[in-house]
Amino acid sequence: MKRLFTLMFSTIMLITSLCAEPKGDEVYVSGSILNLKKYIKFCDENSEIQNLYVKKYEVTRKEFEEFMNYYYGNNKLKDFSKDGGLYTYYSMMPTSDCAVVLVTFYEACKFCNWRSEREGLEPAYDIKGELPFSVEYFQWKQENGKWIYYVPKMPEIKLNQNANGYRLPSVNEYFYLLLGGENGIRNKWWEGIDITEYEHTDLSNPNEKVGILKSNPLGIYDLFSNASEWIFGELNSFYEDDPVNTVKNAIGYSLKKNSLQDFNLLQYFSNKKTLSPVSPLVRGFIGMRMVRNAE
Repeated sequence: MKRLFTLMFSTIMLITSLCAEPKGDEVYVSGSILNLKKYIKFCDENSEIQNLYVKKYEVTRKEFEEFMNYYYGNNKLKDFSKDGGLYTYYSMMPTSDCAVVLVTFYEACKFCNWRSEREGLEPAYDIKGELPFSVEYFQWKQENGKWIYYVPKMPEIKLNQNANGYRLPSVNEYFYLLLGGENGIRNKWWEGIDITEYEHTDLSNPNEKVGILKSNPLGIYDLFSNASEWIFGELNSFYEDDPVNTVKNAIGYSLKKNSLQDFNLLQYFSNKKTLSPVSPLVRGFIGMRMVRNAE
Protein backbone atom coordinates (compact mmCIF):
# COMPACT_ATOMS: atom_id res chain seq x y z
CA MET A 1 0.00 0.00 0.00
CA LYS A 2 2.85 2.36 0.88
CA ARG A 3 4.54 1.67 -2.47
CA LEU A 4 1.24 2.31 -4.29
CA PHE A 5 0.77 5.60 -2.47
CA THR A 6 4.34 6.61 -3.27
CA LEU A 7 3.84 5.79 -6.94
CA MET A 8 0.57 7.74 -7.10
CA PHE A 9 2.16 10.71 -5.34
CA SER A 10 5.15 10.64 -7.70
CA THR A 11 2.84 10.52 -10.71
CA ILE A 12 0.82 13.49 -9.45
CA MET A 13 3.99 15.47 -8.79
CA LEU A 14 5.31 14.65 -12.27
CA ILE A 15 2.10 15.83 -13.93
CA THR A 16 2.09 18.95 -11.77
CA SER A 17 5.70 19.76 -12.66
CA LEU A 18 5.02 19.27 -16.36
CA CYS A 19 2.02 21.60 -16.18
CA ALA A 20 4.08 24.17 -14.27
CA GLU A 21 6.70 24.57 -16.99
CA PRO A 22 6.39 26.37 -20.34
CA LYS A 23 6.01 24.05 -23.31
CA GLY A 24 8.21 24.35 -26.38
CA ASP A 25 5.82 26.70 -28.16
CA GLU A 26 5.23 28.90 -25.10
CA VAL A 27 7.02 31.74 -23.36
CA TYR A 28 6.89 32.67 -19.70
CA VAL A 29 5.73 36.23 -19.07
CA SER A 30 6.10 37.85 -15.65
CA GLY A 31 3.01 39.58 -14.33
CA SER A 32 2.67 43.15 -13.13
CA ILE A 33 0.61 45.56 -11.06
CA LEU A 34 1.24 48.25 -13.67
CA ASN A 35 -1.78 50.51 -14.19
CA LEU A 36 -2.41 49.86 -17.89
CA LYS A 37 -5.22 52.39 -18.01
CA LYS A 38 -2.54 55.05 -17.70
CA TYR A 39 -1.33 54.01 -21.14
CA ILE A 40 -4.42 52.55 -22.81
CA LYS A 41 -7.72 54.14 -21.88
CA PHE A 42 -9.93 51.10 -22.47
CA CYS A 43 -7.96 48.82 -20.13
CA ASP A 44 -9.13 48.15 -16.58
CA GLU A 45 -7.45 50.37 -14.02
CA ASN A 46 -7.04 47.90 -11.16
CA SER A 47 -6.57 44.63 -13.02
CA GLU A 48 -3.36 42.88 -11.95
CA ILE A 49 -1.55 40.88 -14.62
CA GLN A 50 -0.60 37.45 -13.31
CA ASN A 51 2.33 35.34 -14.45
CA LEU A 52 1.47 33.61 -17.71
CA TYR A 53 2.56 30.99 -20.17
CA VAL A 54 1.75 32.40 -23.60
CA LYS A 55 1.69 30.65 -26.95
CA LYS A 56 4.33 32.15 -29.20
CA TYR A 57 2.08 31.69 -32.22
CA GLU A 58 -1.55 32.07 -33.17
CA VAL A 59 -3.49 28.81 -33.53
CA THR A 60 -2.93 27.46 -37.05
CA ARG A 61 -5.37 26.10 -39.59
CA LYS A 62 -3.93 22.60 -39.08
CA GLU A 63 -4.49 22.73 -35.32
CA PHE A 64 -8.04 23.95 -35.70
CA GLU A 65 -8.82 21.33 -38.35
CA GLU A 66 -7.87 18.63 -35.83
CA PHE A 67 -10.40 20.13 -33.42
CA MET A 68 -13.11 20.26 -36.08
CA ASN A 69 -12.49 16.66 -37.14
CA TYR A 70 -12.64 15.51 -33.51
CA TYR A 71 -16.00 17.11 -32.79
CA TYR A 72 -17.76 16.81 -36.11
CA GLY A 73 -16.06 13.88 -37.84
CA ASN A 74 -15.04 16.16 -40.69
CA ASN A 75 -14.03 19.76 -41.09
CA LYS A 76 -17.40 21.38 -41.73
CA LEU A 77 -15.73 24.76 -41.85
CA LYS A 78 -14.40 23.87 -45.31
CA ASP A 79 -17.92 24.56 -46.58
CA PHE A 80 -17.31 28.27 -46.08
CA SER A 81 -18.06 29.83 -49.48
CA LYS A 82 -17.07 26.60 -51.24
CA ASP A 83 -19.11 27.64 -54.29
CA GLY A 84 -16.79 30.54 -54.93
CA GLY A 85 -16.61 34.20 -54.08
CA LEU A 86 -13.85 36.50 -52.91
CA TYR A 87 -13.49 34.95 -49.46
CA THR A 88 -13.36 31.17 -49.27
CA TYR A 89 -11.88 28.72 -46.78
CA TYR A 90 -8.64 28.30 -48.71
CA SER A 91 -8.30 31.90 -49.87
CA MET A 92 -8.50 33.10 -46.27
CA MET A 93 -6.21 30.32 -45.00
CA PRO A 94 -4.00 29.29 -47.95
CA THR A 95 -1.63 26.99 -46.01
CA SER A 96 -1.97 24.59 -43.10
CA ASP A 97 0.55 26.53 -41.00
CA CYS A 98 -1.03 29.95 -41.43
CA ALA A 99 -3.10 31.55 -38.67
CA VAL A 100 -6.62 30.14 -38.50
CA VAL A 101 -9.55 32.50 -39.00
CA LEU A 102 -13.34 32.03 -39.38
CA VAL A 103 -13.42 31.08 -35.68
CA THR A 104 -16.38 32.11 -33.53
CA PHE A 105 -15.86 33.08 -29.91
CA TYR A 106 -17.75 29.96 -28.80
CA GLU A 107 -15.43 27.74 -30.86
CA ALA A 108 -12.36 29.54 -29.53
CA CYS A 109 -13.35 28.79 -25.93
CA LYS A 110 -14.30 25.21 -26.82
CA PHE A 111 -10.94 24.75 -28.57
CA CYS A 112 -9.13 25.94 -25.43
CA ASN A 113 -11.00 23.37 -23.31
CA TRP A 114 -10.33 20.61 -25.85
CA ARG A 115 -6.60 21.29 -25.91
CA SER A 116 -6.53 21.48 -22.11
CA GLU A 117 -8.18 18.08 -21.76
CA ARG A 118 -5.80 16.54 -24.31
CA GLU A 119 -2.80 17.76 -22.33
CA GLY A 120 -4.06 16.87 -18.86
CA LEU A 121 -4.87 20.43 -17.83
CA GLU A 122 -8.02 21.64 -16.09
CA PRO A 123 -10.36 23.30 -18.63
CA ALA A 124 -10.66 27.02 -17.98
CA TYR A 125 -14.19 27.52 -19.32
CA ASP A 126 -17.53 26.41 -17.97
CA ILE A 127 -19.70 26.27 -21.09
CA LYS A 128 -23.38 25.81 -20.31
CA GLY A 129 -25.02 24.17 -23.30
CA GLU A 130 -24.02 23.47 -26.88
CA LEU A 131 -24.20 25.50 -30.06
CA PRO A 132 -24.82 23.36 -33.18
CA PHE A 133 -22.28 24.10 -35.88
CA SER A 134 -23.27 26.50 -38.64
CA VAL A 135 -21.21 28.28 -41.26
CA GLU A 136 -23.53 31.28 -40.90
CA TYR A 137 -25.47 31.87 -37.69
CA PHE A 138 -27.24 35.02 -38.82
CA GLN A 139 -30.01 33.94 -41.16
CA TRP A 140 -33.41 34.95 -42.41
CA LYS A 141 -35.89 32.22 -41.46
CA GLN A 142 -39.61 31.81 -41.88
CA GLU A 143 -41.52 31.43 -38.63
CA ASN A 144 -45.34 31.33 -38.42
CA GLY A 145 -45.57 32.62 -41.95
CA LYS A 146 -43.27 35.57 -41.31
CA TRP A 147 -39.63 36.14 -42.20
CA ILE A 148 -37.50 36.84 -39.14
CA TYR A 149 -33.80 37.51 -38.73
CA TYR A 150 -32.73 34.50 -36.69
CA VAL A 151 -29.81 34.60 -34.26
CA PRO A 152 -29.43 31.47 -32.10
CA LYS A 153 -28.89 31.72 -28.36
CA MET A 154 -25.24 31.18 -27.56
CA PRO A 155 -24.38 29.14 -24.44
CA GLU A 156 -23.19 31.10 -21.44
CA ILE A 157 -19.44 30.91 -20.98
CA LYS A 158 -17.79 31.52 -17.62
CA LEU A 159 -14.08 31.56 -16.81
CA ASN A 160 -12.61 29.55 -13.95
CA GLN A 161 -9.90 31.95 -12.82
CA ASN A 162 -8.00 29.25 -10.93
CA ALA A 163 -7.84 26.61 -13.68
CA ASN A 164 -4.44 25.86 -15.19
CA GLY A 165 -5.85 25.12 -18.65
CA TYR A 166 -5.69 27.15 -21.84
CA ARG A 167 -7.79 30.28 -22.25
CA LEU A 168 -7.99 33.49 -24.24
CA PRO A 169 -6.13 36.52 -22.89
CA SER A 170 -8.10 39.26 -21.15
CA VAL A 171 -8.17 42.80 -22.55
CA ASN A 172 -5.42 43.91 -20.16
CA GLU A 173 -3.34 40.81 -20.81
CA TYR A 174 -3.59 41.17 -24.58
CA PHE A 175 -2.22 44.71 -24.63
CA TYR A 176 0.32 43.97 -21.90
CA LEU A 177 1.69 41.20 -24.14
CA LEU A 178 1.53 43.34 -27.27
CA LEU A 179 3.46 46.18 -25.61
CA GLY A 180 6.20 43.78 -24.49
CA GLY A 181 5.29 43.39 -20.82
CA GLU A 182 6.34 45.78 -18.06
CA ASN A 183 9.93 46.13 -19.30
CA GLY A 184 8.72 46.72 -22.85
CA ILE A 185 6.39 49.48 -21.71
CA ARG A 186 8.94 51.19 -19.49
CA ASN A 187 11.73 50.94 -22.09
CA LYS A 188 9.52 51.82 -25.10
CA TRP A 189 11.19 49.11 -27.17
CA TRP A 190 9.19 50.07 -30.25
CA GLU A 191 10.85 53.47 -30.72
CA GLY A 192 12.97 53.48 -33.86
CA ILE A 193 12.04 49.99 -35.10
CA ASP A 194 11.08 49.18 -38.67
CA ILE A 195 7.44 48.13 -38.26
CA THR A 196 7.50 46.22 -41.56
CA GLU A 197 9.72 43.65 -39.85
CA TYR A 198 6.90 42.89 -37.40
CA GLU A 199 3.69 43.05 -39.42
CA HIS A 200 2.55 41.53 -42.70
CA THR A 201 2.09 44.03 -45.53
CA ASP A 202 0.99 41.84 -48.45
CA LEU A 203 -2.68 42.72 -48.85
CA SER A 204 -3.15 39.94 -51.42
CA ASN A 205 -2.54 37.31 -48.72
CA PRO A 206 -5.00 37.77 -45.81
CA ASN A 207 -3.21 35.33 -43.53
CA GLU A 208 0.41 34.28 -43.51
CA LYS A 209 2.38 31.44 -41.97
CA VAL A 210 2.77 32.06 -38.26
CA GLY A 211 6.13 33.14 -36.87
CA ILE A 212 7.94 34.19 -40.05
CA LEU A 213 8.42 37.81 -38.97
CA LYS A 214 10.20 39.21 -35.92
CA SER A 215 8.79 38.60 -32.47
CA ASN A 216 8.28 41.31 -29.87
CA PRO A 217 10.69 41.41 -26.87
CA LEU A 218 8.69 38.69 -25.10
CA GLY A 219 9.24 36.26 -27.99
CA ILE A 220 5.60 36.43 -29.17
CA TYR A 221 4.87 36.58 -32.90
CA ASP A 222 2.19 38.20 -35.07
CA LEU A 223 0.67 40.50 -32.47
CA PHE A 224 0.75 43.38 -34.92
CA SER A 225 -1.01 41.73 -37.86
CA ASN A 226 -1.96 38.37 -39.35
CA ALA A 227 -5.25 37.19 -37.78
CA SER A 228 -7.31 39.33 -35.46
CA GLU A 229 -7.55 37.54 -32.13
CA TRP A 230 -10.40 36.85 -29.75
CA ILE A 231 -10.06 38.45 -26.31
CA PHE A 232 -11.95 37.40 -23.19
CA GLY A 233 -13.28 40.49 -21.45
CA GLU A 234 -16.25 42.66 -20.74
CA LEU A 235 -17.00 46.06 -22.24
CA ASN A 236 -19.97 47.27 -20.23
CA SER A 237 -20.65 50.22 -22.51
CA PHE A 238 -21.70 47.83 -25.28
CA TYR A 239 -24.12 45.67 -23.28
CA GLU A 240 -27.54 45.15 -24.81
CA ASP A 241 -30.55 43.07 -23.78
CA ASP A 242 -28.70 39.87 -24.60
CA PRO A 243 -25.13 40.34 -23.35
CA VAL A 244 -24.06 36.81 -24.28
CA ASN A 245 -24.91 37.34 -27.95
CA THR A 246 -23.53 40.88 -28.17
CA VAL A 247 -20.05 41.44 -26.78
CA LYS A 248 -19.85 40.22 -23.20
CA ASN A 249 -16.68 38.14 -22.95
CA ALA A 250 -16.20 38.42 -26.70
CA ILE A 251 -13.93 41.00 -28.25
CA GLY A 252 -11.99 40.40 -31.45
CA TYR A 253 -9.06 42.70 -32.06
CA SER A 254 -5.59 43.16 -33.52
CA LEU A 255 -3.62 45.90 -35.17
CA LYS A 256 -4.33 46.28 -38.87
CA LYS A 257 -2.02 46.83 -41.81
CA ASN A 258 -1.03 50.45 -42.36
CA SER A 259 -2.34 51.39 -38.92
CA LEU A 260 1.11 52.25 -37.57
CA GLN A 261 2.63 54.45 -40.23
CA ASP A 262 3.32 57.07 -37.57
CA PHE A 263 4.53 54.48 -35.13
CA ASN A 264 4.19 55.35 -31.44
CA LEU A 265 2.36 52.57 -29.64
CA LEU A 266 1.41 54.36 -26.45
CA GLN A 267 0.24 57.49 -28.27
CA TYR A 268 -1.64 55.33 -30.77
CA PHE A 269 -3.54 53.43 -28.09
CA SER A 270 -4.20 56.31 -25.72
CA ASN A 271 -5.80 58.23 -28.59
CA LYS A 272 -8.10 55.39 -29.65
CA LYS A 273 -11.59 55.78 -28.23
CA THR A 274 -12.40 52.14 -27.58
CA LEU A 275 -12.28 48.61 -28.92
CA SER A 276 -14.80 47.64 -31.56
CA PRO A 277 -17.32 45.06 -30.36
CA VAL A 278 -17.62 41.91 -32.42
CA SER A 279 -20.48 39.45 -32.16
CA PRO A 280 -19.26 36.13 -30.72
CA LEU A 281 -21.19 34.36 -33.51
CA VAL A 282 -19.51 36.14 -36.42
CA ARG A 283 -17.07 34.34 -38.70
CA GLY A 284 -14.50 36.58 -40.30
CA PHE A 285 -10.80 37.38 -40.05
CA ILE A 286 -10.76 36.43 -36.39
CA GLY A 287 -8.51 33.72 -34.98
CA MET A 288 -7.03 33.09 -31.57
CA ARG A 289 -3.98 32.76 -29.33
CA MET A 290 -3.93 30.82 -26.07
CA VAL A 291 -2.50 31.64 -22.66
CA ARG A 292 -2.59 29.79 -19.34
CA ASN A 293 -1.89 30.65 -15.72
CA ALA A 294 1.72 30.08 -14.74
CA GLU A 295 0.95 29.75 -11.02
